[in-house]
Amino acid sequence: MNMKWGRTAVMTLALASGFMYTVQPLQAEAATSKEMTQKKIKIDKKIKKLNKEIKDLKEKLQEKTKEYKVTQKSLKKVNESITETEKRIASRSEIIDDRLKAYQNHDSAVSPYIEAVLGSDSLTDLVSRAVSVKTIIDADQTLLSEQEDDKQKLADQKAELEETKAKLQKQFQQMQEEENALETKKAENKVKSLQLKKQIASKKEEERIAKELKEKEKEAQKLLELQNTQFISNEGNAGNGSNGGSPSDGDQSAPNVSGSQIAIEAIAEASNYLGTSYVWGGSNPSTGFDCSGLTQWAFKKAGYSLPRTAAQQYLATKKIDRSSAKAGDLVFFSYGSGVAHVGIYLGDNKMLDSQNNGVVVETLDWWNQYLVGFGRVSGVN
Repeated sequence: MNMKWGRTAVMTLALASGFMYTVQPLQAEAATSKEMTQKKIKIDKKIKKLNKEIKDLKEKLQEKTKEYKVTQKSLKKVNESITETEKRIASRSEIIDDRLKAYQNHDSAVSPYIEAVLGSDSLTDLVSRAVSVKTIIDADQTLLSEQEDDKQKLADQKAELEETKAKLQKQFQQMQEEENALETKKAENKVKSLQLKKQIASKKEEERIAKELKEKEKEAQKLLELQNTQFISNEGNAGNGSNGGSPSDGDQSAPNVSGSQIAIEAIAEASNYLGTSYVWGGSNPSTGFDCSGLTQWAFKKAGYSLPRTAAQQYLATKKIDRSSAKAGDLVFFSYGSGVAHVGIYLGDNKMLDSQNNGVVVETLDWWNQYLVGFGRVSGVN
């Protein structure tokens, strides 16, 4: 699917696609404005119900996000335990090797155990001391085996946590697709509501609403086409086996990029929030950010206006080839239908984005499996 997440990301995520149903002009058969008003009331109730469903879905996502973070912390602890166990195994193996070499070479200067054996004053004493030395070495081997067992248990635990993490990532994607569908229905009903409002409104309001309706219908149709587009990767599964970058990866300081003044300012603003936790639906520093909320805020502070969702931002940008992409361009991703994630390209195969692990600077390596393409904000580069 020339597509990617992260994030997922990722998990991370507002309206990122278009309509699942063709938006057709609403035919008003009612003879009176009162009847038309009743129709509008019913449609507005549908919109209210959809808003409730979207809110409930976001609350579920927040719970999944907490579970995801707990899994991440557990994985970190297990990895630390594995490292410590490997150190103990290496240390114990070195001790055993030294003792065996000393025993084989009869080097009493190297090993007090060999000296103890050679210092025996009778055959019985010799046998007794030799048995004692062997008992110590056997105990070392037993301890080493126990440590190897501990390492295997930790490896099994890590595998289980990785599986849980992957399942949560899949759930993030499924819930995002579900929200896209709900947002699609809501937008379709908003168009119908505006159509009725146009018929009911006074002549003075009619011209203004007609213009707004035209813009909404155009946007709805574009979102519908985007939602129905299936993005298929032409790069294969280029994932690196993880779920995108993490705030603990490498240098997470503000990136030093070259480019237009607008691009530099937008990237600098987004960099202020590196390490900030991902917030579904977040669009400003007081609430936190999701993917498109971060890009919208960063470009707004740089003097440029972007639409709210990843799908709308995709439609609002000029599509460019990967080879032409510059720092400050946007990079878009999809999990199958529609556009679901966006980041700010930094050049050198890197981007700055808000995904399940938080606001990070990361490579596109894992995300290439979901990559849709690159977009340029008019006047930025």
